[in-house]
Amino acid sequence: MTKRRLATTGVVLVAVLGLGLTGCGDRPGKDAPAERAAATGSASPATTPRDELTAAIEKLNEQTLRVKLDSAMLTAHGVSDPRARTMQTTLTMAAFGEVRMLVIGADTWVKFDGELGEQLGGSRKWLRMDTGDGVMPVDDPGGVKKLLAAVVDVRSSGDRSYAGTLDYTRSGATGKALTAAGDKAKALPFTATLDEQGRLRTFTLDMTPIDASLDRMSVTYSDFGTPVRLSPPAPGAVEEAPAAIAAAFSGTPI
Repeated sequence: MTKRRLATTGVVLVAVLGLGLTGCGDRPGKDAPAERAAATGSASPATTPRDELTAAIEKLNEQTLRVKLDSAMLTAHGVSDPRARTMQTTLTMAAFGEVRMLVIGADTWVKFDGELGEQLGGSRKWLRMDTGDGVMPVDDPGGVKKLLAAVVDVRSSGDRSYAGTLDYTRSGATGKALTAAGDKAKALPFTATLDEQGRLRTFTLDMTPIDASLDRMSVTYSDFGTPVRLSPPAPGAVEEAPAAIAAAFSGTPI
């Protein structure tokens, strides 16, 4: 049971939060829809909704920022410095309690509280693991390529507002619900808004085609440029993570 819960928690962090904070993927564009090709040959081609959303998402790799996530499965808040490859996130999960995650370069520390913490022995220590380039890749620390790769289509729905569909199978998520959803998971509706500086402000994904109980996942980006100074936990408060936990948080099958 504990092992299965660890895997679920790791997938949630890597895949769900990863959609907006971590992970990597190929940027779409080489075979983008005809809307992009239509502008070819123009001296000053008009930007498309996809171009505008792409530029807004790419800005997430440029500055420090705060992130807040709300979903039926969990809530989370944290700060990130993509250029320094550092991130701190606190998640509250009804089934597991609170999970804290700290990333500095290739090192990741996780601390479990609540029921899951008790099942792990109640040590209340930080568990360190070497996640290499998996959590905040050097070439894409903010995870924007993964988000861009998952966008199937996008259209303008108002001033600095967009709507479209996203292929969740490209997010790195796994699970029986995702498998059972089949092609439905490849066209999840989303909405997005930008701030006045053209940065992604909100991103809301409708998860109900996968499972009605998942409802919507909403991510808010704010406080761009906020100071982010993170340090590793004190050595006495750390122990090496068991292999099962390290595998779960790296997205490796257990």
